[in-house]
Amino acid sequence: MFKLILITKKKLKEKIMKKIIIAILMTFGIFTMVSADIGVKLGVSAQIGSMETSGKETSSDGTTETSQTEEALFGTAGFFIEKDLAFLPGPFARLSIGYDNIVHDLDLGTQNNIREASLGAAGAVTASTDHSLNAKITGFETLYATINITDWLYVKAGSVTVDVDAKFSGSATSSYATGHSLDGTVLGFGVEKSSDNGMFFRLEYNDYSIDGKSVTNAGTDSKFTATLNDVSGSTGRVSIGKAF
Repeated sequence: MFKLILITKKKLKEKIMKKIIIAILMTFGIFTMVSADIGVKLGVSAQIGSMETSGKETSSDGTTETSQTEEALFGTAGFFIEKDLAFLPGPFARLSIGYDNIVHDLDLGTQNNIREASLGAAGAVTASTDHSLNAKITGFETLYATINITDWLYVKAGSVTVDVDAKFSGSATSSYATGHSLDGTVLGFGVEKSSDNGMFFRLEYNDYSIDGKSVTNAGTDSKFTATLNDVSGSTGRVSIGKAF
């Protein structure tokens, strides 16, 4: 009986060990598949830069409030994912495509404008009115491509989509749409340092050009149009990530 118990314990121990070994092998197999060179890079970025734009409000009689130019410093944080095109022939194998997204809102501040009583159709506005517009970016996405000039130097080009949430306040008969989408382009270059374990570090310069937009007053008074001119600026970015 004692001998039977020992044999049973021995077989049980062997089964447990086999299961442990199988589990370890499966774990290593999964790890190997994940760690294989599939040409994908994941990373996070922080950037700081400045943007410049100007805007104006035009009335139906052709009168235009003075166009004002604004320049602002800002900082952002986001993430990106890239896939290389190493399977393509020749120099095309140096290409990569990527997606970048800023993960937080960006407050653009508030602009005030005094609309004079003489603007618009006769009798439409009887007194000067203080108007203000607050805007913030609620989405900033970039689709881009990079090409490696050397093992450490690359250039970048892409298209940008910016979602802007605007809040207008002023006369009771004036209002503007609150949600807007702007399109633009980005051009840049950067340097990258990679390690044997797949970790990489980047320094990057980007130049942005974003199209402006005109919005017509949706209120009941005389027709006014608010215009945001093209937005331009540049940023410096630092990134860290992992290649798989």
